[in-house]
Amino acid sequence: MMAIDAVRHTLAALALAAAMGSAATAASEPESGATPASTSSGVLEEQAAHFWHAVSAGADERQALLARHFSPGLRERNGDADLLETLAMLSEALASELGALPAPNVIQGEQGPTGELQYTLPTGRRLSLTLAVIGTDSPRIDRFALRPLPPQVASVGQEQLPAVIRDRVKVESEAGRFSGAVLVARGDDVIYADAVGLADRQSGRANTLDTPINLGSINKMFTGIAIAQLQAAGKLDWQDTVGLHLPDFPNATIRDHVTIHQLLTHTSGVGDYWNAAHAARRHELDTQQEFLETFVDQPLRFEPGKGLEYSNGGPVILGLIIEAVSGSDYYRYIRDHIYRPAGMVHADHYRSDDVAAGFALGYLKTDTGTWQDNSAELSLRGSAAGGGYASARDLFAFSRALAAGRLLTRAQLDVLWTPHQQTGPMAYGYLSSIGGTPERRWVGHNGGAPGISAEFIHYPDDDLVIIVLANQDHAAEGMREWLHAQVEASLFETSQP
Repeated sequence: MMAIDAVRHTLAALALAAAMGSAATAASEPESGATPASTSSGVLEEQAAHFWHAVSAGADERQALLARHFSPGLRERNGDADLLETLAMLSEALASELGALPAPNVIQGEQGPTGELQYTLPTGRRLSLTLAVIGTDSPRIDRFALRPLPPQVASVGQEQLPAVIRDRVKVESEAGRFSGAVLVARGDDVIYADAVGLADRQSGRANTLDTPINLGSINKMFTGIAIAQLQAAGKLDWQDTVGLHLPDFPNATIRDHVTIHQLLTHTSGVGDYWNAAHAARRHELDTQQEFLETFVDQPLRFEPGKGLEYSNGGPVILGLIIEAVSGSDYYRYIRDHIYRPAGMVHADHYRSDDVAAGFALGYLKTDTGTWQDNSAELSLRGSAAGGGYASARDLFAFSRALAAGRLLTRAQLDVLWTPHQQTGPMAYGYLSSIGGTPERRWVGHNGGAPGISAEFIHYPDDDLVIIVLANQDHAAEGMREWLHAQVEASLFETSQP
């Protein structure tokens, strides 16, 4: 199973079609020599069916489906490897809902060979698939774009909101689609907080609001804050090269040319540690140095500063810089300078063999439909890129610490929350996602890995926080999408059809 996380997962697994060339621009850029296809609803639905077949097919079938239904131009522009990875990511993100995909609402493009199909999934999640189709005798998909649509919700009064959330959480839990914790608060006032499901299905131990749950890449936020604390103390600067703080760094290109700014914005060219070396050693990885050894010899994905690719290796290097500059072990630094000052009493980078920690086990569904814990998928300990644990109440305390300026001043936080990269409808700052509008922005991060998913959304100007932690595959995303829409509609007096 692929280890998909954070921005790459929800920020882009459902908006990641932009990486394949947005279909919205395809009318002006058809494949050279190709004939645009009609955009009749029949053609669009037929090609959409081929698209979803390629997504839901087994890995051994996708190459043939790619050749049969996707244009040579699309494959040349993006490469089969990236297209196959994209289809696999979508399959993992939507696996539980692809078997009952409903008939779409087809919206014709105004001109050219494009059209949009909108789907309302059984869980209420909504998706938009935009296709550009070429060829008349044998139509093929030349571009595609997939993005989430806001769930359809009705505004309710603030006094009714807790009951509405409770009912939704109950429905999703009883349907087996959600296990974990949900918390919504404005200022110090908790609007809704509850935990459902089991932290350990074998023993019957229940999830609570104090149960630590694996955060995936939400931990990247903490790494970003640690770097900002050291920058505020005058111990490093954003444009410093890796070599300035790690003079013996074993990769000369990274040492001499990659900057802290690039590591914070995923523009360094450093790749991931989800590779064969990581798989072979995962159950012994216990330090940032050990994580580094799994990827440091890999060539950069692109020249530093000349591209954008979500990276888990970059934060590991930042973790080593934190250790070198602070003189403290990374895990201890985060504990002493973020978790404890924020009042995050249950948060830590627990080792997977720590039987006394009381964290929730993550669960993924097998091909036979049974639930299996994710212990075989975990590293011995998480890294500076993700894999630490915190409870819903811990993240609430973290949001209050942000609001009170206990970790960084508001001006220092705004440096982290300044957009540097745009990914679909969202932006990315220094290891922080940024969304919403300039008048009502939110910041945060999400995380995902086999058996867990997590969402943290903090509105710095409205003093609002939305937290969803799940200890089963992909359970947080759909809950967060609905909750986000419902909370905004009800608290900000907006309505949706």
